[in-house]
Amino acid sequence: MNGTSLHKSSDSDRDTRSEEPTSLVGAPWRRFIVLGDSGAKGLGSARGGSGCVPWADRVAEVLRATQPDLAYLNLGRRGHSAAQVRAKQLTKALAFRGDLAAVVAGGHEALRDPFDVDATEAELDRIVGPLRDSGADVITLGLYSPRLLAPVAEEHRSGLPQRLRLLADRTRELALRHGAFHVDVTRERDGRRTDAGDRAIAAAVIRRLATHLEVTEAAA
Repeated sequence: MNGTSLHKSSDSDRDTRSEEPTSLVGAPWRRFIVLGDSGAKGLGSARGGSGCVPWADRVAEVLRATQPDLAYLNLGRRGHSAAQVRAKQLTKALAFRGDLAAVVAGGHEALRDPFDVDATEAELDRIVGPLRDSGADVITLGLYSPRLLAPVAEEHRSGLPQRLRLLADRTRELALRHGAFHVDVTRERDGRRTDAGDRAIAAAVIRRLATHLEVTEAAA
């Protein structure tokens, strides 16, 4: 297991298209489960018929090329807080018995000021911990596009970038504690967050998994 974080500087689908791995040869995962809020569903899902494949669907597609019988389930629900993800999705995720899980949550809490980051981190810990205890490899994602979240009320807009960065930092630290994989493809440009699209996030996740496979093979 490896908790090393990945920082990807690409900020658009176009930037990563030529670099996206197309194979995860040797990947052992046969059951892929996704939990979370709007970020778990992806922008492609929100855009409907735009032709943009949601990031998790793309990851499942690449995994299925190696494991044709891959079972894949996305439990993500728009508007769910981390507490709701734990209460309404975790039991189903554990029953699915996935060996690879992705968790994207906490963004909706960060929309409001004050933001109780300790309570949010505790909820995330109560999601990631049981998944890891079940034997699953776990991917955590930094919030990659605030556009997925509900509109922010005027009174809560001040300090939003700082709250989102705090959430990302705490999520990364939590992943390290649990031996999970953390993927964060956002970056700061002139003091502003740069969002990533579905293709960019899928490419980052696939690269992170590929790196894990390479390290595991080298250590064998």
